Amino acid sequence: MSSRKTTGLVSSRQSGVADSLKHSLFISELEKIARSHQQFPFSCVSSSSLLRLAISHNITFSRAQYLALKHKILPERYIRNFSSISLAEQTRLAESRILLVGLGGLGGYILEILGRSGVGSFILADGDYFEESNLNRQILGTVDTLEKSKVEAARTRLEIINPFCRCQAIFSFLTRKDLPGLMENVDLVVDALGGIEFRQILLEETSRAGLPLVTGFVAGTTGLASTVYPGGKNPSAFWQGRSGDGAENRLGNMATIVSLIASVQAAEVIKILTEQQSGMAGKVFLADFESLTFDLLEM
Repeated sequence: MSSRKTTGLVSSRQSGVADSLKHSLFISELEKIARSHQQFPFSCVSSSSLLRLAISHNITFSRAQYLALKHKILPERYIRNFSSISLAEQTRLAESRILLVGLGGLGGYILEILGRSGVGSFILADGDYFEESNLNRQILGTVDTLEKSKVEAARTRLEIINPFCRCQAIFSFLTRKDLPGLMENVDLVVDALGGIEFRQILLEETSRAGLPLVTGFVAGTTGLASTVYPGGKNPSAFWQGRSGDGAENRLGNMATIVSLIASVQAAEVIKILTEQQSGMAGKVFLADFESLTFDLLEM
């Protein structure tokens, strides 16, 4: 073995030992400040205390949260998730990685919910900028973000919502060739696209990567959501049409139906990431606020 390789191995081992020691000291101090609760089978720590401790030990915020959860110490920001989400499931969320394509109407609400719920890592992709017509329904769209990147607004919002989340921002519209490399690093893909042009490509590449796809679509007062597993049935028949002539362009979008469908998608993402049974695999959730009807249809 060359001296360069030997030096590299020694350096790697030393780094590993140093990290292990650093983590041990971090956990020791964390256990001292964590508070036990008689009604819960775990201890709790405030987010501010966990952040300060991570900084003092030079540990990333996401790693600090992971170590806390692994040692049965729940950041108090998630206390109202229990018992809908167990400690083990909260840990799975913290370890999860998702690709969220589209940061407009659906994507903004989905990010808000999943960031607050504790999903650990996001790849956010959108090449669009906010315009005034977005303000009626897109939660990330404000007078301050007009003409600004949707991805930048999303990244900033995520940092404010939950500093324990990791985020990779992609400031462009994805192409087919982009998808394989991105999908190697995630557990699930969320389709929050605002048109029909790229949906079929995203569906095909997600299936090819062996990943579940949680998709949503809104037009007028109607919206649908579905989960597609590789080789399973998909709702592509609902979004047939010419480029630029989709139903949402003709019928418009209201914040009411957008936020509802985004909530359904986010709930499904949480189910899948926490290894619960999918509620929409092979099915379409269909809602219409005009007729006030809600259906779960078999495909």
